[in-house]
Amino acid sequence: MKHIYYTDGSTKNNGKSNASGGYGIVEVDENDNIIWQFQDTKKPTTNNEMELMAILKALERISTSSEAFEFIKPIIYSDSAYCVNIINDWMYRWKTNGWKRPKNEEIKNLEIIKQIYELAKYAEIRKVSGHSGIKWNEYVDGLATERIKI
Repeated sequence: MKHIYYTDGSTKNNGKSNASGGYGIVEVDENDNIIWQFQDTKKPTTNNEMELMAILKALERISTSSEAFEFIKPIIYSDSAYCVNIINDWMYRWKTNGWKRPKNEEIKNLEIIKQIYELAKYAEIRKVSGHSGIKWNEYVDGLATERIKI
């Protein structure tokens, strides 16, 4: 059975001290049935933190699943190019360089990224276009935004 996850994060007043964010995750099977969903909120936060938290929570679920994913890795879809690039490319260089970026620039959300690094082997991370009518991406966008309170 193939498991597919869609994740999204959202923030109101991003970049401000009163920023409030949320994230949502949905797991569907190959027949397009919802198996599991989750949403949470945080204040203060950033949009990127919420996008990463959604992926982390999906990876935590996958890594502790009682089902074996030996032959078919679950796929996690995110509409965040930032997150997909971190997970599929950047974090491996950062880890090799002692969790440092070129010119010692700060790696934001480093603690979440380190957790993702440990779990990334359990799933394939793919980019999906945001706000383009993709059913499950639109669904998790709704989960991410519906409980945000300022």
